[in-house]
Amino acid sequence: MKPYPTASRHLHGDRIADVRHVSVGEYRTHPHAHDDEYMFLLPRTGQLVLNVESNIAPVRVAPKSFVVVPPQRVHDTRGYRPGQSHVAVYVASDFVAFCERKARRKLACERISIWSAPLGLLDAVRVASDARTPNDMPVPDLAAFRADLAVRMLAASCVEAGLTSAPISPGRRDAHAEMVRDIRTFLDATLDQPVTLDRIAYEFGLSRRTLTRIFRDATGESVVDYQSRRRVEIAATLLRAPGMTVLAVAAAVGLDSPSYLARLFRQHGYAPPNAFKHDVSDID
Repeated sequence: MKPYPTASRHLHGDRIADVRHVSVGEYRTHPHAHDDEYMFLLPRTGQLVLNVESNIAPVRVAPKSFVVVPPQRVHDTRGYRPGQSHVAVYVASDFVAFCERKARRKLACERISIWSAPLGLLDAVRVASDARTPNDMPVPDLAAFRADLAVRMLAASCVEAGLTSAPISPGRRDAHAEMVRDIRTFLDATLDQPVTLDRIAYEFGLSRRTLTRIFRDATGESVVDYQSRRRVEIAATLLRAPGMTVLAVAAAVGLDSPSYLARLFRQHGYAPPNAFKHDVSDID
C-alpha cells in the first residue's frame, strides 16, 4: 500500500487553520514535519499510532482523545482498520502563540502526550465538518464565509483543549480492547510474513511484555497461538482450491516448510494437509 501523501505546509495567505478529514483504510505516512504549523490529530474511527522523534516509543491515539505535534517535529502515523478515519487540524504558529498569551500558559509539547478531547472540541469538529461548503450551495460566498468561521472556531477549540485538557492514562480497558482489535487486523494482514513479537510490539507502541499480556487478557490465547491458528484456518481453505500444492500453501501463510505446516495442522486438531487435497480429488 502506498503511503498517504503529506505536505510540509497547509496554510497559505492569511489563513490561520486548515482541516483535513481523512478516511483511508490501513492509513500510513512517511516521516515528515510541518513548517510553522501545529497539527492537532483527532481519531474518529479506529486508533492511530504516532511515532515522533521526541518520544522514546510510539503513542497510540484513540477516538475522543487527541495529540498535538508542534512545527518541525518529525513524525509518522499509521492505522490498521479498514474503516480508519480521523481529523487533522493544522493551526498557524502565530495563532497558537496569540492563544497562549491570552491564556497565560504554554502548550506542553516537549514530549507528545495523549489528551482527553473535551466535549467542546468534539462539538467544534462536528460543526466544522457540517460547515464544509457543498458545490451546489445557492449562496456560495456566504457558505464559504460560514465554513471559514467554523474552521477558526475549531482552531481556537484545539488550542484551548491543548492548554486545559488532562493527559489520558495508558491503562484504560476500553483502549486495550480497541488496540487488540487492531492488532488482530494487523496479524491477519501479515500472515504471509514471518512477523515477530518485537515487530508487532514496535508497530503498536508497546513493550513485548505488555503486548503479550493485553492480547492474552482480551483473547484467551497468545499472539503466537493466534498466528498459528489463523495460518491453519487459511491454509485449510487454500488447500481446497484447484491447483494449490502444499508447498505453495505453506508459503502463502508465511511458512517455509510444508512439514511445519503439517505440524501446525496436528497441533490444532486438523487432518494432515495432504488429506485436503485427497478430499478435493475424491469430489472431482
